Amino acid sequence: MDLRQLEMLRAVAENSSFTLAGRELHVAQSAISRKVKLLEDELGEKLFQRVNKRVFLTPAGKVILRYATRIFQEIRNASLEISDLAQMNQGLVRIGSGMTACMFLLPPVIEKFQARYPKVEIQVQTGTAQMLLPKIRDGSLDVGVLTLPVNSPDLETVPFAREQMVLVASPKNRKLAGRRVIRPDELPKLKMILFHPETATRKLINEYFIRLGITPRVTMDSENVATIKPLVRVNLGVSILPLPAVAAEVKRRELVCLRLAGENLAREIGLVFHKSSYHPKPLLELIELFRQTKY
Repeated sequence: MDLRQLEMLRAVAENSSFTLAGRELHVAQSAISRKVKLLEDELGEKLFQRVNKRVFLTPAGKVILRYATRIFQEIRNASLEISDLAQMNQGLVRIGSGMTACMFLLPPVIEKFQARYPKVEIQVQTGTAQMLLPKIRDGSLDVGVLTLPVNSPDLETVPFAREQMVLVASPKNRKLAGRRVIRPDELPKLKMILFHPETATRKLINEYFIRLGITPRVTMDSENVATIKPLVRVNLGVSILPLPAVAAEVKRRELVCLRLAGENLAREIGLVFHKSSYHPKPLLELIELFRQTKY
């Protein structure tokens, strides 16, 4: 087993094709097939299975890819540590974030970071925690900005913001528009538009309902706040959203927000990154900026 074999395996897995992997690596398809076959013979396991004209990793292939990704990440770390990246003269930080955090929490931090380190590139990918956590684990992303808790022995978390959750309604909703507080026992009567059930924030809200013995009337759900707000604005339902995500609309009187009486409902946002003996300096600087920024 050598690095070239692992590089070829990763390319085939990413492209689901030996031909496309060959083009990416500028080698013949037959060379990649031969190298992968040698690796399979060495391990005594098939690493790929063919489905129609595409190829997919077998369970054994997924194991090898996971370790290969870690190996390449450690090689990258070694290179970064001894290069002028330590002087912040170049580099790349890859961030994964939920849509709400991307819209309201990332911009001020990224603006400060790029003002200090203009030669370091920032890449941002949005998605749910379910989508982003595997990418943090395999090194495809350097850090995630996610709703906590994230309980995983191979990941480290650093909380940096706490967001109050509020009930959000349309000014057209005559029963709610003039109010500032809503009681928990009133919630089951309302049509609700909530985050998708697989999102961490929805799970937080569901746990809140369970503790209060509430069965919500959920008529729609969505993965991000950008699609929920317009639906609430035209009075198709109400929602429970982080206050920072609706503050501008409330100020413009496009939405109204009500405090949830009784138990305080808030979500904690934090940085999530792989536990490692070495973290590139750009990542450490970014983490420090998140800690320093007031939300």
